[in-house]
Amino acid sequence: MSNNIFYFIRHAETQKDSSVPSIRWGLSDAGEKQSQEIAIANTFNTIDIIISSEEEKAYATVKFLAGKLEKNVLRMSEFNEMVRGEKFLSKEEFEKLKREKLEDLDCKKDGGESGREALARFENGIKELDDAYENKTIMIASHGTVLALYFAKLGNTWNDIYTRWSRTGFCAWGRVADGVVERDVTNRDELYK
Repeated sequence: MSNNIFYFIRHAETQKDSSVPSIRWGLSDAGEKQSQEIAIANTFNTIDIIISSEEEKAYATVKFLAGKLEKNVLRMSEFNEMVRGEKFLSKEEFEKLKREKLEDLDCKKDGGESGREALARFENGIKELDDAYENKTIMIASHGTVLALYFAKLGNTWNDIYTRWSRTGFCAWGRVADGVVERDVTNRDELYK
């Protein structure tokens, strides 16, 4: 048994830009402030290893914390958001497609990844880290959909993943030890405490 503790955090608020792929979106002004608040809070001072998805918004969310803790950020594609089609969607179109994909985990309607595929990729990343480290506290900066899927699986709460996703706000975080959820990522109480 590795005895690793995992902290999962959703990226900070995003600055959407229809002219570039979403994987390259950065943080909004509010998101930059959120990422700085994460670094200031004492909640994450015991982190040994910081991982982010390859997406810019996830990396930007933890860069200030990494600087404070004098840690490097390792980027891993396993923690990217569910791969989506290339078409830029309105908020309404995006939420409708998200609901369809979270209610049918095999749906690949937009030509992207299914929920089942995204979850398997995410879990493979966790296994890779768990096999590589022992007795470490690991933070993973990732995305709302894959976090909703992962925490739904851990809690065996498959009945309404869309609601779980919609409750996973920017910078929401959860904690998992030995595969047991100690703090759910949908917990909105005292965000950084």
